[in-house]
Amino acid sequence: MGLPEDTVAFVDELIDTGRCGAHDIGLEMLREQLSEQLDISAALKHGAQRLFECLRRLGRLDEMHLQAAALHFLLDSADRRMESLGTWAAEIDAEKFLCECIDWVEDKLRRQAFRYFFGEGLSEAYTLISYMRLLLKKHKAALVQCLEHVVLERKSKGTLQLGPGTLAQLFSELCKRHGAKCFFCVGKLGKPLPAAPAAAKAYSLLKRGEAVIIESVDRKVAITASSLEELFEKLLQLLRD
Repeated sequence: MGLPEDTVAFVDELIDTGRCGAHDIGLEMLREQLSEQLDISAALKHGAQRLFECLRRLGRLDEMHLQAAALHFLLDSADRRMESLGTWAAEIDAEKFLCECIDWVEDKLRRQAFRYFFGEGLSEAYTLISYMRLLLKKHKAALVQCLEHVVLERKSKGTLQLGPGTLAQLFSELCKRHGAKCFFCVGKLGKPLPAAPAAAKAYSLLKRGEAVIIESVDRKVAITASSLEELFEKLLQLLRD
């Protein structure tokens, strides 16, 4: 991608070791722990703003180092999203998945800016986002190869093809396609749950080896599955119908 290896290594180390005040600074905010017993902390500075200040102080606030930071966050967000969605989302359409990762980072940084800092940090956040989009536009093939390595690493850690986040997306899409109310009962005695918690409950039960019955409250959708793979196939079949 035209980035010097030593620049990429420097930025990776800077972000991962907390040298700028916190691990994953840029994606995460700078916080101060006020009480360990009560787990209370205060947000001190937007992560992107803090990262820029750190790079400036070290004499590294230039295009190469910002592109390296953008690359780090793009691949890190892909890893995080796979933890929730499973590897399937990345394997079925790598470019779309990377675009969605950029959108996820943009939304995360924007919410941080407005929720905690009255919009401060947005300029730095949008600079990082623009570099992420530029990298994907200019180096799509190389990033897809990088994503394949992230998929393999995730699988080696036990991440399944289908995660609870993907299940929730499929449940929601199923409601739209079939005009069903998007509340599901998981199990015969299960109480109605929205798509995301219903998906999380079904995922947890199936992962433990328990069969599940999933039914929308209006009974327009009803699925029985004894494995995640079976549930995945039945959901896709219903979406094709």
